[in-house]
Amino acid sequence: MPGRVILCGDLPDRYEAERLLAEHHPELHLDSVGRPWEMVERAMSGSYDIALLLKGPIAALDARLEAIAGLRRNGFAGKILTAGAFLTEKQDAVRAGADYAFDPDKQPLERVVGAALTRPNVAADHPYLRYLVVGEWASVVSFNDTLPSGAPDILLAATSCHPAPSFWGPLASYVRAHAAMRCILVEDDGGEEARTEALATGIQPHVVLEQEGLRRVTELVRKFLRESWLARVTAA
Repeated sequence: MPGRVILCGDLPDRYEAERLLAEHHPELHLDSVGRPWEMVERAMSGSYDIALLLKGPIAALDARLEAIAGLRRNGFAGKILTAGAFLTEKQDAVRAGADYAFDPDKQPLERVVGAALTRPNVAADHPYLRYLVVGEWASVVSFNDTLPSGAPDILLAATSCHPAPSFWGPLASYVRAHAAMRCILVEDDGGEEARTEALATGIQPHVVLEQEGLRRVTELVRKFLRESWLARVTAA
């Protein structure tokens, strides 16, 4: 998959990481730096998808953690990955703002990066639901009364888009047939018949927009996006 990755680490480790990534993901654009503070400066001046801190000496841990925190403070939009061998080291990295910390002796670096670059797929019927995903780590498509041929990771369905009761039974079957997919049913209007049929599907979460507000939908979308992404990288 295409993408832009910036690496930080000692020279031998960087050469090996660059070799592995070039071999397994030749379409990637790779840059590398030697010092954590350089990563912050370089990452914020380019549109990188992944910032990856390679394993380093314990003496450099504070500088690595500060780089992670610096990326977050400056609004880095990509994913931050960090490699480490010790549990406390990885926990500290996540607390500092890393999206994922892993041991490259247990999870091959090239597989983790490949999984991390894959964005969860979201299908949403209403434009305002698709708008919620703008700026998130996701790929979004629209659908109408015809459900997507390939199940997305997350599907958002609004009652106002499907006033005909004939839509809701097939949706319930679609959700049951794709157990790994998360579906958010948003009750935002569409008439009493549509709301009744939607409720009868038993799909959860079912958000009543008038009562719970758009913030609740946003919280769920972000939660499911993170779960989907983490499932991929932890399985890499």
